[in-house]
Parts: sequence; structure tokens; C-alpha cells
Amino acid sequence: MSDYTDDEITRLIGCPKTINEAPRREMKEENRHRRNDLVAVSGDGAEFDAFIRQSLDFAEDFSLGLIYRAPDGKRVTLVRFNGQHEQSPKLFGGHPHFSYHIHRATAENLNAGRLEKHPAAITGRYASFDEAIAEFMTMTNIQSWERHFPNAVPLPLFRQNGETQ
Repeated sequence: MSDYTDDEITRLIGCPKTINEAPRREMKEENRHRRNDLVAVSGDGAEFDAFIRQSLDFAEDFSLGLIYRAPDGKRVTLVRFNGQHEQSPKLFGGHPHFSYHIHRATAENLNAGRLEKHPAAITGRYASFDEAIAEFMTMTNIQSWERHFPNAVPLPLFRQNGETQ
């Protein structure tokens, strides 16, 4: 695909994906981070990589990303969930970058050859690493992720009718 549209980006992010190569049971420590990866495939055969990184020094500094393996061999970052970390003051109008935020690809960026650095928006969709994993897996529609990340599975706030403790 050489000309991306915002609708196509949305479709790629949200299409159902099956885990093809499962993540490791435990995060691997490397370069002051914990890391894990998985490979997923959509029903039409599109391939995706998902990465998970978390700082060993500051647990709220993390990054989760979905990369599309384009047919032309390019690796296109479609969406990235980030925790709190310092960033260029330009990103949020001169204020320190210390909020949970999501970077999302735009057609303009991808068609200009910018495959990784995308605009960011502050989010309230998650407030911790585990919440970010659950939200990321849900947004990217990765099926059966819960068995690989049991600590990130959200607990129901209230019991359903008829449930016992």
C-alpha cells in the first residue's frame, strides 16, 4: 500500500488479529527496560508486531506499540501507547510531557514517509501499565490476549446478578 487513508489506518488498527507468535511468559530485561513482543495476523493475512517496553527505573515510563508489516516490506507504526516520561517541550505547547498519551499514525505522515513519529494526544483511557495493556489489546483487537497478560485483565466493578463471592 503506498497511499494510506485515515480510514485504512483505522481499519488496520481495529481489525481482529490472532496471536501467531505468543509473547514470552516473563518480560525480558534489556538496556534498563523490561520488554516483550508478539506477532499477530488478521483474517486477510496482514501481519503485525506488537511491542511492550517498561522502564526498570520508573514503572510509569512505558511504551506499547502496533507495527504493521506492509506488503512492500516497510514496518509502519500505527499506534503507540505511552506512559509518563519527559519529552520535547514542543509536543504539548511548551509544557513538560508527563502525561499518559497515545501516538496515532495519520495518512499525511505515512504518505510523506514518516512511519514512526506521529502526533500524540493526552489520554484518560488508562492510568497504569496494566490498564494500558488492556486498553491497547482492546483497541488493536488482538484476540485472546488475556491468557498472556493475566495481570492486565480488568476486574468487574460490580458482580453480575446471581453471582456469588
